[in-house]
Amino acid sequence: MVGLDSHNRLISTFILTLSEIPGVGLRTIQKVLENNRGRIESEAILDEGFALSLGDKAINKNILKGNSFWWNYETRADDILERAQSAGISVLHPYMSAYPKRLLFNKRFPPILFCRGNIDILNEEKIVAIIGTREPTEFGCRMGQRLAEILVNEGYVIVSGLALGCDTIGHEGALTAGGKTIAVLPTPIDATVYPEKNQPLSECILKNDGLLISEYPPGVELRGKQLVNNLVARDEWQPGLSDGLVVIETSATGGSNHALRYALSTDTPIAVFDYSHKDNIDFYRDERFGGNVEYIKNCQSGNITPIFEASTIEVFKKKMEEYRAVIHGSPWEKPITTKCGGQQMVFFDLLV
Repeated sequence: MVGLDSHNRLISTFILTLSEIPGVGLRTIQKVLENNRGRIESEAILDEGFALSLGDKAINKNILKGNSFWWNYETRADDILERAQSAGISVLHPYMSAYPKRLLFNKRFPPILFCRGNIDILNEEKIVAIIGTREPTEFGCRMGQRLAEILVNEGYVIVSGLALGCDTIGHEGALTAGGKTIAVLPTPIDATVYPEKNQPLSECILKNDGLLISEYPPGVELRGKQLVNNLVARDEWQPGLSDGLVVIETSATGGSNHALRYALSTDTPIAVFDYSHKDNIDFYRDERFGGNVEYIKNCQSGNITPIFEASTIEVFKKKMEEYRAVIHGSPWEKPITTKCGGQQMVFFDLLV
């Protein structure tokens, strides 16, 4: 197993087994992992009896009413880990030091991450997400590319979702500047990337010491509306991995709003390009910038910064620095209370 010893494999198998049980959802597993770290890490056997002993109503109910035995779920979990090992995929769970600490800060996190590439950059000192529409204007492309290059030259890793348009700009800007970038995938990490057109870009990211990550097990086929739901989840993990979120361009109803709403809910700093300074752009009437305009109107909330000139980018960087100071160490377990942007936040000390 890439980067996974026997102890961490045991824990990973347990987490994946829980995820295989019908009726046991993401939030249930998050809560179990958060509340039972000491017990889970100290047990030599993580079986059905142990799962029932945790006393979670949803887990107990669905284990006892299930039509399959625990070992069936566990076998499927073990198969997933075998596929990952065969494909050279690293597996991370939240108790591992390599797991991205920023995700743990806001207590919403994938219980398992599947990774291909340089996992060390998940906990780099400076990380920023760059997102936006799949059909940016030519000017937006230039602005986004240049900003990505500037941030990389100042030591930032760039996170995005490998979509066409603004995501591609973020990744390519990082690579052009000789930096590293992380692509959050809405598909299993061993599948052809979505969209397929960006398969060469994904390979370029890996060749340049970057990383592809997914919460979806290798070898699992997506069905029905799963991809649509996964795209929404991917949009949330991007700001969750980062010190801040940059929006190049978005309409009022664009998919970027999922990431923006998540960033607002977690008090993550947001930078929105303000093109009102550009004479030949009808910024306030052009629907392509509708989302930018709406979020700039709300910039009095404190964590939204309109950016265009160098001085405004410096303001945004300062906010990311302040946010980074608050989340440093990615707390879990020991209750501590602090403030970030005027919002009180309670979190827990992570002992890794």
